[in-house]
Amino acid sequence: MDIGNARCPECGKAMTPVACRCDDCGIRMEGRFSVSILSQLSPEDQALIIAFVRSFGSIKRIQELLDVSYPTARARLEELVERLDSTMQAPDNRENMVLDRLKRGDITFRQAMEEL
Repeated sequence: MDIGNARCPECGKAMTPVACRCDDCGIRMEGRFSVSILSQLSPEDQALIIAFVRSFGSIKRIQELLDVSYPTARARLEELVERLDSTMQAPDNRENMVLDRLKRGDITFRQAMEEL
């Protein structure tokens, strides 16, 4: 299973990996783990990125590899860039902002806990 594309069977939203295990020594870690932006893409999109990098960014070479016209190859790459842009959202800094306000004494511990 590609963990980057794991979806909840109930609601269809992305699932968060929470455990890792070493097959050699059996050590297990639990917590919230992130997955790379690239692993969240479909296998086809990942293959397109690999082909693009291996062709040193030549759209003409991508055109040949995909056996499509230049405009089609460019359109595929533009769609891929849009998907990448949509997954590259800024992390939620709300927690850090709440902790900074607590550190400065702007809010009480109880208020910070409620906001977190």
